[in-house]
Amino acid sequence: MTHQVQFYPSGTTIAVPFGALVSDAAKQAGVWIDSPCGGKGTCKKCVVFLSQDGRTESVLACQTRITADCSITRSNQEFVRPLSEGIVRNVPYAPYPGATAFSERSCFAAFDLGTTTIVCYLLDAKTGEQIAAVGIQNPQSAYGADVITRANYVLTSERPNVMQQYAVEALNQLLRQVLDTCNRELNDLSLVTLVGNTVMLHLLLGYPLQHLVCSPYQPYRTERRILPANQIGLTAQCPLLIAPVIGGFVGADTVACMSATEFGVKRNPTLLIDVGTNGEIVLTDGKRILCCSTAAGPAFEGANISCGMRAVTGAIDRVWLDNQQLCYSVIGNGDPLGLCGSGLIDLCALLFRQSIIDEGGRFQESTPLGERIFTMTNGMKAFLVSQEEHPIVLTQKDIRELQLGKAAIRAGIETLLHEFRLASKQIHETLLAGAFGNYLSAQSLCDIGLLPRSLIGSIRSVGNAAGEGAKLYARNFALFEESETMAKKTNYIELALSPVFTEYYMDAMAFPCEED
Repeated sequence: MTHQVQFYPSGTTIAVPFGALVSDAAKQAGVWIDSPCGGKGTCKKCVVFLSQDGRTESVLACQTRITADCSITRSNQEFVRPLSEGIVRNVPYAPYPGATAFSERSCFAAFDLGTTTIVCYLLDAKTGEQIAAVGIQNPQSAYGADVITRANYVLTSERPNVMQQYAVEALNQLLRQVLDTCNRELNDLSLVTLVGNTVMLHLLLGYPLQHLVCSPYQPYRTERRILPANQIGLTAQCPLLIAPVIGGFVGADTVACMSATEFGVKRNPTLLIDVGTNGEIVLTDGKRILCCSTAAGPAFEGANISCGMRAVTGAIDRVWLDNQQLCYSVIGNGDPLGLCGSGLIDLCALLFRQSIIDEGGRFQESTPLGERIFTMTNGMKAFLVSQEEHPIVLTQKDIRELQLGKAAIRAGIETLLHEFRLASKQIHETLLAGAFGNYLSAQSLCDIGLLPRSLIGSIRSVGNAAGEGAKLYARNFALFEESETMAKKTNYIELALSPVFTEYYMDAMAFPCEED
């Protein structure tokens, strides 16, 4: 028996068998529903309105089955805020000599294939100047917020090619959008460049994943690739340049960040950090380069946080005190719907500064703003952030999730410093890369202990440096070639094998005292 399912607001209608999960029906219909936990029912982020059997109710898409003809409406339409700007590096314009013949309308496309968002830049092929940029939520998010969840799906699913299919469809969709923006056609594309983390590239290219996500955590291939774009399913008929990866979970996006920031020629100790679910950290002492990747978890993306959400319309992204009144800003300037990563970090930093939470992350009620602390029906303590149409709270469990994530990043930093025998006060520059890093408060990062306090004066956001690197590879082929040399010179530290990482991790769980 099959049932008709109509999705709103798209209007898409499909037929599904009796008992199909709402989330599976959405995937079949090409409707994106966020599912950071990968369908386990733990994150509570896949809420939809299901109209079935004469009643409408709010349900979890990953836990609810279809038993009759029905309609499904997403609880809210999320509009991604991809960061399309980054650090700017000027290089001679000398693109890949094998790019297809140029005309007045010729253009290049540069992709940053991210775990959370995918951004496509369109460049004028005559000058290399950017003429448009578009971004979308990575549709693979329907299978989990982090790369390990997605990789495990491929390894255990009866549809192992679905991640590759989603990635290719997303890239082609962005190509159509960005070309339409500038009134260009697919045959005007002369070259495509692409960067992404190691797992994203493995999923896109269909590489085996077994040895990447399990010991010995080695990529199937690391070298840069030059191949026809249509070989991987892109609709473009031109060459495709894919940047190299370093190893483990430090990929081509990190290499692109290093190219954009001229990391390979730094002569003073410099730290490069992409704060996120799979936080990549690179450190140089001016001679050698070391890197690592930390499994910080999805809390920075709003997953596993009771009122967490991605940095989209309705997310609280900034929190501060004004005359002892709690204030916040909301993306889109509407009513708050939840906390995104930057808002979560700001809030916890503020609560710690005000002694509302102690070094262990526990609530202290006999403090200013302590009247906002209450006990929920499950017995857990929580802090009331907002009591508008959608009450927003921060629970004791949320604080612990942040502690786990920030400890992983901090322990990775300390492990690399240990390898170099450097102290944090010797770091001349601390570069925060990525869309998330662009919106973070340096003060809040130091207050919660994600970064050492001694770095506060050295911290600088470089925006979407990975995207800038992808554009640089389109503009200067020699830089693309050099990226492989730089990747090979960078030594990857596997934190799972480090004798000091666990100790640093445990130490970094607490919020820091002033002398830290």
